[in-house]
Amino acid sequence: MFKYQCAGCGQAIPTSCAGCAAKIASCLPPHCDDAVVALSYEGLVRELMLGFKYNNQRAVAAMFADRLHETLRTIPEIGCIDVVTWVPTTRERRMERGHDQAETLARKLGRLLNVPVRKLLVRETVGHQTGSSRAKRLVGVSLRARKLSVPTSVLVVDDVVTTGATMRMAKQALWLAGAARVVCAAVAATPAPVQRR
Repeated sequence: MFKYQCAGCGQAIPTSCAGCAAKIASCLPPHCDDAVVALSYEGLVRELMLGFKYNNQRAVAAMFADRLHETLRTIPEIGCIDVVTWVPTTRERRMERGHDQAETLARKLGRLLNVPVRKLLVRETVGHQTGSSRAKRLVGVSLRARKLSVPTSVLVVDDVVTTGATMRMAKQALWLAGAARVVCAAVAATPAPVQRR
């Protein structure tokens, strides 16, 4: 059986780490104006997310999706969602990592919600935001949405929210495409600048 080293605790395991899952389950969700967020992007959560994104440790996707699902269940809008989509990464990043982490999360979340998952957003910005300055991140990425034939309630999923600009762009693009309602959700959000150490 294939095993990987948990980015959180270093244990060699075949699936997501139960110990790390229990630790993040006890975390309170941070406040974020632009999205429903399950976890703060620091400490153990950051280590697990980095393993997921950069070391192909996809087993943690189920753990992250479960945690986000639990958080989403606390908002009334979640019962009205017609379709789940995601903020796409660049083609370059997808090829480099072997998957689009936001798509992986969206597909798992769609199964938990029993809602179809569709690619509705197209990334028009060339390049990625990793390592960009906060000023550049505040601009976000340019997104367009595929036209929706009927008014639709859409859940947009991403892995980490930094400034919220990308979520705002996704929401705007989907409204222009005919969405009736857009709910944005992310596994984690970076702490506010004043809270960073």
